Amino acid sequence: TMIKFTILIPLALLILMGCKTEPSAPLPLLGTAKDPVTYDKFEDVASLFHQQSDTTYVINFWATWCKPCREELPLLNQLALEEKSEKLKVVLISLDTEDSAIKRIPAFLTKAAPNLASIILTDEDQAWGKTVDRVWSASLPTTIIYRKDLRYVYRRGFNTYLEVQAALKPLLEQ
Repeated sequence: TMIKFTILIPLALLILMGCKTEPSAPLPLLGTAKDPVTYDKFEDVASLFHQQSDTTYVINFWATWCKPCREELPLLNQLALEEKSEKLKVVLISLDTEDSAIKRIPAFLTKAAPNLASIILTDEDQAWGKTVDRVWSASLPTTIIYRKDLRYVYRRGFNTYLEVQAALKPLLEQ
């Protein structure tokens, strides 16, 4: 029986270690449409782009001055409402830096996308962009859709709800 234990314990440990998934870094605090959380540095939200759970993340960079951004927000809100049964998290990241624009965000989002998590990122050093998209040009809107290591980047606005669904489909089918 001692031989069984000396073989079984290391074997069990090997199996457990092989099944171990890389833990996710803690998510940053995510605000709401009514009460977005403001971050001054990208590092404070970087973990949002490296989650290793079974959740699919739709992270949308937008700004109040960007017309295509404003037009697609209701589509992303619809996605969050209709895909509730799926492991899905839609997060808006405003890149507005002007105080007057930032003050308008809660009222705007409460109408356009009331069900979405919301962050305001005022870090104007756009060098961080290359960490989320290797060809980051800072053009808006930009949407990162990912689950674990499968990642898609959309450097344009979504014009219809069907386009949003099509972008998400490869990740929900896995």
